Amino acid sequence: MCSSSTTESNHANTSGTTSLTQSIEKLDRSISASESNYQGWRVRVIRILQEQGLLTAIEQDLDQSDSKALSRDNAVFTILTLNVKDSQITHIRKCSTRKEAWDALPRVH
Repeated sequence: MCSSSTTESNHANTSGTTSLTQSIEKLDRSISASESNYQGWRVRVIRILQEQGLLTAIEQDLDQSDSKALSRDNAVFTILTLNVKDSQITHIRKCSTRKEAWDALPRVH
């Protein structure tokens, strides 16, 4: 059974981000079939964020005065953006934080 508790490092390890994000299928939705790979994509992105020590950045409110929090926000937003197909960018292009992007995607999938 899966557990909702997670353990994360105190700071992000970005050295493996590129190889991790290249190993998953990008989020897409087949317009003709109305099928989405969102559920599987979400699980994989959560695992990447856990591995990089960034999962709490999705769950916590952003403190605009905290430079470390802003850096984590940018790192998560980059991971999300790099893992959606171009056809899905339209759903997150006006988002200014990772939380806005993360919350926008399930609404269209």
